[in-house]
Amino acid sequence: MTDTDVARARLGERAGNLFDRIERIYLRILRAFILIFATGLIVYAAGLAIHSLYKMSRSPENVIEQPASVSGADLIPAEGAEVPRPGEGAQVDRTNPAHRAFYRDFTRRYHALFRQRFEPFRQPEDRQLAVDAFDDAYLDTDARLAAVTDGRLSFETDRADLEQLLVALTQAAGLPETQSRLQRYKNARKVRVGRNVQRTRSVQRSGWDSNSMSCANWYYPPYGCPVTRTVQQPYTERVYEMRFPEGTRSHADIFRAYHNRFFGLLEERRNANSARAAGEREEIMIGQMEGGMSLTKALWIFGGFLTVMFFFLLIAIERHQRRVAAVLAGGGASPVEAAREGAEDERPEQGGEATAAAA
Repeated sequence: MTDTDVARARLGERAGNLFDRIERIYLRILRAFILIFATGLIVYAAGLAIHSLYKMSRSPENVIEQPASVSGADLIPAEGAEVPRPGEGAQVDRTNPAHRAFYRDFTRRYHALFRQRFEPFRQPEDRQLAVDAFDDAYLDTDARLAAVTDGRLSFETDRADLEQLLVALTQAAGLPETQSRLQRYKNARKVRVGRNVQRTRSVQRSGWDSNSMSCANWYYPPYGCPVTRTVQQPYTERVYEMRFPEGTRSHADIFRAYHNRFFGLLEERRNANSARAAGEREEIMIGQMEGGMSLTKALWIFGGFLTVMFFFLLIAIERHQRRVAAVLAGGGASPVEAAREGAEDERPEQGGEATAAAA
């Protein structure tokens, strides 16, 4: 073998060593990327599966509608808007004696609250309400009994609402704002107030009616007859009356405003709670459907993880077999030694020695 052949052999060996080193670098980068990607896949799949199982485990039946409540402080901004009472205008029929006894007792207690906390501030000309008149004006228990009997109103719900009404009105009656309003009405005096009122009056007006035939010679020009007709003439009249100063409200008006505001707020909050509960139930049902789709997606991702790891295994096996074949072709070393050399060849600091040994 000449010197030229030896130089060529050494050059080929150096080029082979360089290519082996580049291959090892690229394979290490690829292995690190595959491991990181595969780890991300399995973590994401596990998290998605847990979240999906949580969504699927929730049940709409577990959503409980929160009861609505109104406190005394909520009644202070009352403006006196009328609110229809349940079962208003119904006829009493086959009422339960226990239900009738409750409504009678509640009317007595509610009337006592009105007499003790609101009536002391009435004006001398204000009439006092007896129990029956008070019932007709505010509660209408006969209509409530009829609604309960017909099934249009739940007695348990109505009883809870009325008891809450009594508590809220008792609280509101003791608040400084209520006391100030009641005292203002008690100390108020009527003043003469004038206002303009638009009215109409009938007046007689004379004119000519070309279609009239009520006179002689109506058929000669000018055709028609003179007529007198009644017309409505608008005019403005100044009316004076005795009224309390602006912003003064009677004790009965204040009580009714609180009473009506209670039922208005109660119905509003009850509807809001019902809508909120319905929304939560719908959200849970949607979550259950999304959970099933997400669980399927997690299974596909897990399958992708297995596919990536399979290809990674193929790459590792191919590299291992290539090293074993190279060692066997070069010097007859055993496959075990070739595998050990291949493992040592993965260490950067020993790469050159392993390549020299293989040569």
